Amino acid sequence: MLAEIEDAIIARCQEVVGDSVKTVADLPGRWDNKTLRAALRKVPGIYVAWGGAKGEGSSRQPVAHARYVVYVVTGHASGERERRRGNSRQVGAYELLERVVPAVHNLSVDGVGTLAFENLDNLYADHFDNEGVVIYGAAYRLKLMFPAAFDVNDLAPFTLYTATHQVGDEDDPDTHSRAELPQ
Repeated sequence: MLAEIEDAIIARCQEVVGDSVKTVADLPGRWDNKTLRAALRKVPGIYVAWGGAKGEGSSRQPVAHARYVVYVVTGHASGERERRRGNSRQVGAYELLERVVPAVHNLSVDGVGTLAFENLDNLYADHFDNEGVVIYGAAYRLKLMFPAAFDVNDLAPFTLYTATHQVGDEDDPDTHSRAELPQ
């Protein structure tokens, strides 16, 4: 289910950005130096990460509000302004965001649910700027209902019933029941 959602987001992003980026891929977690180094080889790029989920805790089945983040990464040697706005040779982060944000909002994943836009973050940091990239994160929420731990139809047939009943107080003997059920 979680991978299916991630794959649907990646497919939608690829559909709306086409050849404007070098990569649209999943990301194992938050941005760190190792992630940045890998992304630098493939800018401009779009990366999708599952950001976790918060459970409701009030239903019989596990229900959670999952968070997915679509990261837009661009890099231009001409400077930070071109990283945001692009130029005649390469797309900028703003143009990618203007395509991706509305495309992923209301994206319906069959049998799972529909993504809803939550917020957009500018992840500016000096070390990203020093490496020549800008990174923005568009976050989405999706209500998930996890499947049951097992399907009742997968249980073995109920053919024998046995029970021990305590009737009266502790001085009275227990009563036992046994019934074989026809199928």
